[in-house]
Amino acid sequence: MVVSVGAQDQGTGSRDHGVPIPAPAPARSLLLGVPKLGRRWPGVVRAGVAVGLPALAGVALGHSAVAATATLGAFAVVYGEGRAYRVRWRVVSIAAAVMVLLAGVGAAVGAFVHDATASGGSALWGMALVLAMTVVVAVCAFVVDGLRLGAPGAFLPLLTVEIASALPALGVSVAEVTAWATAGAVSALLVSMSGLIFRPRTPERAAVATAVAAVDAALSDTSKPTSRRDAVRSLHAAWQCLHDAALVGRDHPLTRTLRAAHLRCAATVDGVDADHASDVDDLRPQVPLPRPSIRYRLGRASHLRGRSWTIVARLLVACPAAGLLALGFGVGRPDWAVITAAMILHQGPDRVLGTYRGLHRFFGTVLGLVVLALLSSLDLPAAVLVLVVALLMAGIEAFLVRNYGLAMVFITPLALVLGSRGTHVDLAAVSRDRLLETVIGVAVALVVLWTVLPGSYRRILSDADEQVAGTIGRLGDARDPNVVAELRRDLEFDLHASTTAAITAAHTDPAWTRDRWPEHHHLHELGYRILTRHFGPRV
Repeated sequence: MVVSVGAQDQGTGSRDHGVPIPAPAPARSLLLGVPKLGRRWPGVVRAGVAVGLPALAGVALGHSAVAATATLGAFAVVYGEGRAYRVRWRVVSIAAAVMVLLAGVGAAVGAFVHDATASGGSALWGMALVLAMTVVVAVCAFVVDGLRLGAPGAFLPLLTVEIASALPALGVSVAEVTAWATAGAVSALLVSMSGLIFRPRTPERAAVATAVAAVDAALSDTSKPTSRRDAVRSLHAAWQCLHDAALVGRDHPLTRTLRAAHLRCAATVDGVDADHASDVDDLRPQVPLPRPSIRYRLGRASHLRGRSWTIVARLLVACPAAGLLALGFGVGRPDWAVITAAMILHQGPDRVLGTYRGLHRFFGTVLGLVVLALLSSLDLPAAVLVLVVALLMAGIEAFLVRNYGLAMVFITPLALVLGSRGTHVDLAAVSRDRLLETVIGVAVALVVLWTVLPGSYRRILSDADEQVAGTIGRLGDARDPNVVAELRRDLEFDLHASTTAAITAAHTDPAWTRDRWPEHHHLHELGYRILTRHFGPRV
């Protein structure tokens, strides 16, 4: 069965006239908004405890100078949030292993650069660290985007490399960095799984409660313009959590509760043209399907015309350029410029949202330096400093997904405290260098975002719609029930990817997207009708 991307379905054509295309949220909302994402405090507490436990133990054992380095491995705790315990242990274990490995890599590269420059070598040896960070963020960004893992994405792995690379110059060996990162990783796993024995269904209950609350808010008389979008996202997240817990398809109270909320939201969204201008378009009466296989998702990401390779290409240009410029301006360590550029570009190719991330990065760094100045004015003992680091980590977990600018207020002092083994720093020099590197990183990232592969949004949307059409064709030819079930998962994944691509295109080039919108919308209608027809379980 062959399906043309431009094929039109006369049965729905009348719905395309006047259908609005996606528009970014108001600037005030994007810059200053702090969305509610359900109960955040348990995850915030876990993040702080995962850092505090091994670090305080290290202080008690006489290793106060390096104990806080355990934070690098403890970063892994963040990746388990929102996941059922049935899969959480595996996700956190993988993240922990990655953090420990990258802590060792960062320390090794940092030691190499320090030895080379200390023996009279050129400052350009710092480019070795720049290139190492570039490779790490490019690989991590490709995997995270391809698997659709979402925030915090590639940020914490790159931050681990950046912080670890500063420690050898302060007398911390590669072995010490790796050992303390391992202690933090073990702590992250234990803390992340700590509720399994007494409350094994807490993640699922929290996800369903968040979804129900979001639906109630969206359907209330005082709902905000973004409420429906938030409700749809919460519903999808809750269903994936129940899929991970193997509860979908069973007559479980949580499934029934989520089913009722889903129906209420879907009944309101269905048939409202304005909702087809956003990812609300992806809420249908049938139950969302589980994620496709890792192999399938990475295979989709490997398309050179797709979104993931666009992100990688921009990172490969921006990170070395930012690092080289920082060295050219006489900054001793170019890593902050590199991580600034990378964090603006790694989350996606959307120019509008990327520009707002640049503003968040700059102003958040400025406020973070103010926090560092306050900490530097205090003579904190080691145990208190560990508690401060734990609080900073908790703040990162609280705001990283909700407002990147606020998260930077905590990230900046955390990175500088860990990278200097305390708060006794040359505040004037640190502030000068960090502000200069931030300006360089933001400027380079924005130039790359707007000039490198400027027409990529067209290729990304065309590729995404072609993948939808191809999967529809294979589904039409399939006869084996197992193959049909797998193709249905693949099709829903492709439809979500196509929606994301369409939103990016609309933000970047509204006129072009408006011309293409009817065929994109027809293809989506066809895809979702086929999903329903092929044994799609309705809610």
